[in-house]
Amino acid sequence: MNKILACLITLIFAGGTLNAAASEEQEALDAIQKQYESVKTITARFVQKSYVKTMNQTLEARGKVQIKKPGKMKWVYNAPEPQVLVSNEKILWLYIPDEGQVTKVPVESIYSSNTPALFLAGKGKLTDSFDVIKVSKEKGLITVVLIPKEEDNAVDRLVLVANSKSYQIVGSTVYDKLGNKTEINFSDIRINEKIPESTFQFEVPEGVELLDYTSKK
Repeated sequence: MNKILACLITLIFAGGTLNAAASEEQEALDAIQKQYESVKTITARFVQKSYVKTMNQTLEARGKVQIKKPGKMKWVYNAPEPQVLVSNEKILWLYIPDEGQVTKVPVESIYSSNTPALFLAGKGKLTDSFDVIKVSKEKGLITVVLIPKEEDNAVDRLVLVANSKSYQIVGSTVYDKLGNKTEINFSDIRINEKIPESTFQFEVPEGVELLDYTSKK
């Protein structure tokens, strides 16, 4: 599950009003915030690149994501191995066909109060947990660099990238304290298209093992 959760941690659609010293930076951040607030659903293709320091290797995965605020997400990994992750406001399902296994866990056990994935799903506020240390513009993109306000074992630094014209987040990178890095970039982004509620429901395929952690204390 680590690869999927790492992906969720990297994907952030800024959730609070960000503060920056320079007026130009503040204007850019305000525009990103305004764009975020107008987004109710997102459908996009993604490419995820995860650098694992202990292996000195970069692993690449790609697929499609659908998000519906608040708290609903579906990730379908097509390569290099099929995986499906479905999350509603209470339950998260992870299905790995090649292993014939589905894992079912409470969302609250995965997302702590300062987990960036909460912002992606339309919950939480980015500035409750992170400080903005740099905002820059280059080649049609706005890059925002953030660090946790409190000690965080999972996140050392976050970098968000937005289109400088539409202010839509198009990618992000998370760095951890062990030297690992996970980068994700979006393409074919579609905003506020209708996504059926059934998209975020999951039925365990026949013959597949279910690991259910929702009833365990």
